[in-house]
Amino acid sequence: MKNEYSQNKLHDYLECPRRYELKYLIQRVWPAVLSEPVLEMEQQIKNGKKFHLLAQQYFSGINQDDIVKQIDDEKMNIWWDNFIQFADQFLSLPHQPEVLISSIINSYRFKGVFDLLVYSPGEKFIIVDWKTNQHKPDKKLLEQHIQTRLYPLILAQAGEQWNNNQKILPGQIEMIYWFANYPDGPETFTYSQHNFQMDLDFVQNLVQKIENTKINEFELTKNEKTCLFCNYRSLCSRGTKPGNQSESNFLDIEYFYEEIDEIDMNLIGEIAF
Repeated sequence: MKNEYSQNKLHDYLECPRRYELKYLIQRVWPAVLSEPVLEMEQQIKNGKKFHLLAQQYFSGINQDDIVKQIDDEKMNIWWDNFIQFADQFLSLPHQPEVLISSIINSYRFKGVFDLLVYSPGEKFIIVDWKTNQHKPDKKLLEQHIQTRLYPLILAQAGEQWNNNQKILPGQIEMIYWFANYPDGPETFTYSQHNFQMDLDFVQNLVQKIENTKINEFELTKNEKTCLFCNYRSLCSRGTKPGNQSESNFLDIEYFYEEIDEIDMNLIGEIAF
């Protein structure tokens, strides 16, 4: 098996090839503050992890009273009340939280973790992703984000087990982002055969470019604003002071904690072919 790719890996490469090289190829450890204010960022990551755990419990059938007992602050209470109002529409439909899925494309493994998959075999398949961002990104930015492109692609490639062992058609797939801080503004993206082919070509070309680049030939990003939120900034002589969250168009809290907890897919085995 060749190298494997997650949305975090591809996101890092797209933001800065040099960061990708340092983190995944050289595996250089370079401790630095990612974002200011530090304590606020740490609390957001903690809250994000806890919220996702509560959502997973909700869709796993755990009694809601037992879930609520775990909530000990006002922000989480507000998030939870808003979440229930949105999530209730999916509870009566076939669903699975924390879906681990992988697909092999041109001998490379692509992996993903869906917060929730709602499925009606032969009809519709909805990938739902919970976001606890402080600020809601522009829809156009979300549309171009690698997660929006990769997750439906993987499902179309490897979702047979949720469709009576039949291939899922791209036109049957939908992806929804729900924002805990903006509960009335979920963003929905419908998929299509055209999207599928575009994303398949994009991902294959992207990986080919990564694989054909030699160590020490990965370039620094030209967009130095991204360096404000990278722990390698001082190593790359791109400044020492971290950026403030208010300066970012899309500082994805889930990116940071998913990176810490990234699952070794070798322990899961093949889900797709």
